[in-house]
Amino acid sequence: MTRPSVGLFTYSTLPRGSVVHTAYLAEALQAAGWDATVYALDKDRRGFFRALRAELRLVPAGPAPPTTAALVRQRAAELVDFLGRENVRHDVYHAQDCLTANALLDGLAGGASGSGHAPVAPVARTVHHVEAFEDPYLARCQERSICDAGLCFAVSDAARQDVLYSFGVRARRVTNGVSFERFSRVDPERVATLGRELGDSAGPVLLAVGGVEPRKNTVRVLRAFVRIRGRQPLARLWIVGGATVLDHGAYRSDFDRALAALPPATRAAVTELGVVADEDVPVLFQLASVLTLPSTHEGFGLAALEALAAGLPVVASDRAPFTEFLDSSCATLVDPRSEAAIADGILQALCDSSERRDRGRRRALTFSWQRVAAMHVEGYRSLIAERSGGEGLAASP
Repeated sequence: MTRPSVGLFTYSTLPRGSVVHTAYLAEALQAAGWDATVYALDKDRRGFFRALRAELRLVPAGPAPPTTAALVRQRAAELVDFLGRENVRHDVYHAQDCLTANALLDGLAGGASGSGHAPVAPVARTVHHVEAFEDPYLARCQERSICDAGLCFAVSDAARQDVLYSFGVRARRVTNGVSFERFSRVDPERVATLGRELGDSAGPVLLAVGGVEPRKNTVRVLRAFVRIRGRQPLARLWIVGGATVLDHGAYRSDFDRALAALPPATRAAVTELGVVADEDVPVLFQLASVLTLPSTHEGFGLAALEALAAGLPVVASDRAPFTEFLDSSCATLVDPRSEAAIADGILQALCDSSERRDRGRRRALTFSWQRVAAMHVEGYRSLIAERSGGEGLAASP
């Protein structure tokens, strides 16, 4: 009996949220009886951020052009060329971003960008969050990727409502998942080793995930950290991640100015770790004292779920989508517009009881990738049935 197949397409090999989602979803689909293949645009042959228990195909990508719009155009064209050259075939083609979705819509229609031809195969698109693009090309790219896909998934109710309000498209709600064992059981020797490499600290370590960008609220996190240092002079701030195709140069400049204005000792307590090795991510969650995630805009907030699994206290925004899976029993929710509220929330979270951390772990356990895969399979079946006149895949798992 032939297993149904799905191709999952992502814009990068680096561990950004949607790329991590793609990797774990592919593995869960593979375990659920689908042939899952991940296609990732691979700049400079750097390779995927971790090994996969699913097929992986790296799409060659050239040097980045100077603007985001030019980069998206080039990457989409590179993927279109790959689709034609490699004769890619699947029952479902699933894009995790607007870049790869546009490439699929072009490549599967056999025409150039904007050809207007409908794709000849089922195309699904996951919306992790809706971007407010100022560039007209990027705005059209996002709109087309959502409106022209045969099926749209959204990782939260908040993202689903954004899609409906912005584009009039009804998306299927799925969620993110977490590999509980990965974050709850970490080699203590590796924790000790990385701790020494980063400089063991007698004070608390604040972990911010996602790099320096507006929706991660990094400038306010920095200012809240300064307030924390007034109460906890040995506190440190680690900023992890930052791999993105979007240009956050102006916000980056704001952050750099705010950092440069700090006293030398406080400035030295801020460390940008950038993109770290995949095996070190759970280690950082064990070394940290609190996750600081007061985002102004998220599609889901995967790092909060990972922190719960790790038993790490969580400070997050008191708004959707965080309120869809967090509450006061397992996290500290704060007003993301207030530096004082963020700082007070961090101080409160640093005193979290073991009972509260246990409640967080139990909450994380309910978000398995197996459950996420099952929601996707239901959507895939619906999409295939619609495209095949209602017959679908009789033998689908």
